[in-house]
Amino acid sequence: MMKNVPEEIKNYLMEAHQLAKQWHLPNNRGNYSNSESIPIKCVSVIGGGTMGRGIAISFCLAGFETILVELNEQAVSNCKRELEITYAREKTFKRLNDSKTEKLRNNLQITTDFHKLENCDLIVEAVFEDMKLKKELFTKLDKICKPSCIFGTNTSSLDLDEVIVESSTLHDRYIQMSSVLRNPTKVVGIHFFNPANLIRMVEVIYGSYTSSQAVATAFEACNAIKKLPVLVGNCPAFVFNRLLGVYLNQSQKLMYEYGYLPHKIDRIVTNFGFLMGPLTVADMNGLDDVINFLLYPMVNEGFLCIEEGIIDHENLIDIMFILGFGWPITTGGPMKLGRLQGIEKVANTLILWSSLEPNDRTYKIAETLKQANQKNLSSKL
Repeated sequence: MMKNVPEEIKNYLMEAHQLAKQWHLPNNRGNYSNSESIPIKCVSVIGGGTMGRGIAISFCLAGFETILVELNEQAVSNCKRELEITYAREKTFKRLNDSKTEKLRNNLQITTDFHKLENCDLIVEAVFEDMKLKKELFTKLDKICKPSCIFGTNTSSLDLDEVIVESSTLHDRYIQMSSVLRNPTKVVGIHFFNPANLIRMVEVIYGSYTSSQAVATAFEACNAIKKLPVLVGNCPAFVFNRLLGVYLNQSQKLMYEYGYLPHKIDRIVTNFGFLMGPLTVADMNGLDDVINFLLYPMVNEGFLCIEEGIIDHENLIDIMFILGFGWPITTGGPMKLGRLQGIEKVANTLILWSSLEPNDRTYKIAETLKQANQKNLSSKL
């Protein structure tokens, strides 16, 4: 992975790996040095869709007792069929061998019986992105699982602290995802990236009640399945999808505002170094206009995440995109790319675009870039 990577980028990413391990919660709620994971022997994954299957495969291959729960027998049959398709494909790519495939067939339990989870140490729900559904699931699990069990939600965008008001004739109830549990500190976001059995990146999200023990357990689980966890704060879409959303929105604008064809945008991006572009395939016309248009707003969004306290360091964002998105490693990631090209250049460019589209949320300029612009202007006086 590090072949032909400049030494500066290698050191930068090695630092990111170390920083990711040194997580801490705000307001002295705990950190990596004073928090311990609960012992993890049994893990359950709720939901046997594409994401759930990948998560279950990861835990089973790592040696955990793994239980994959589906809602009905038809879903169980579908899940088993899809798993066999996955095993065959992974053997073709030599990512699985006969021994590992047999281990999965023999040890990965698939059931509809929630009561088999009473001794689980970690639950990872991977059901549909529906807050009501997730709360109903946690309510059910809380009556079955042992008191020490940690509840992980694989949500990619739902707000862990979202409050839903349920009104009745007597009173209003203000309900968060974690508030349905007897102990709301046990809920932690564990956002795997698809395909979960291959992508090495995981976002761990803390809500207002998440305990340091829950975070430590999530980190221990991720480490055990050889994935890099990065702790982020709770906000809509978290960090990875916030930046990714900006990137995808910009690719759409290139088409409907600037007339680029989809295959041209994708070819430009793949020629830049990505494994795939946001749209399809084509030539390299306009490499710099296009690349900057796609990526500079991501740099800005990354600074906004840092300024809002959602994530601590630039290189943690970068390691997420290198491991989780296939970002070209030679550039070091979106934030490092911004630094290498020059923060003043990024700031000046985005401030210009903001003046052209002042109502576009994408161009809400981060304070870091505003200060870089001011410093640049002062140096010219």
